[in-house]
Amino acid sequence: MNLQALNPKAFHMWNEQKALGAAYFQPSTTEEIAEIERLVGTSIPDDYREFLLKYSTVIGADSVGAYFFPCQFKDKSVIAGDFSLVPWAKLTITAIKVLHNSHPTSENVGLRLPKELLPLTRDNNATLLIDLRPDSFGNIHFVPVIKKRTFGTPGYGWDNIGYVASSFTDFIKELGTEEELKARYPGWKVI
Repeated sequence: MNLQALNPKAFHMWNEQKALGAAYFQPSTTEEIAEIERLVGTSIPDDYREFLLKYSTVIGADSVGAYFFPCQFKDKSVIAGDFSLVPWAKLTITAIKVLHNSHPTSENVGLRLPKELLPLTRDNNATLLIDLRPDSFGNIHFVPVIKKRTFGTPGYGWDNIGYVASSFTDFIKELGTEEELKARYPGWKVI
């Protein structure tokens, strides 16, 4: 994967993040990737693995602003923004452990996301998700609000999950500024 060729703005955000040092950028290791796969019980998509090993992470940078992407829900199409985007592997491991298990302080709250979807982060109570189901393996989804409820209970289920792209690579290609996405998808509301 060549991030600069794929999306120069995403590459610029990655460079800015990397320059901030260890509090904002840490490499992802093969051991951490193996731990992600152990926790989800399957392999991750090759393009996501390659990104983690070569680039590790990319978050939004206000100076660039390319953290918006198209997102289609069952009843609407929107332009979504997520500043957290793709964290390094160690942070994704934490997200899996938190969101794929019962809530530690709320007895009635089980899994907050289905195990078939790999949550990349738990920052800002929203996350991008990688589909691990065989028929849609590698698709990218987004949940704009991770509720403090068990996934699948009334009012919190698959209708709350939006489709973003057919692959991690296509997701990275689509990242752009709010203005760029409004021009690409006229009439779509920004959330």
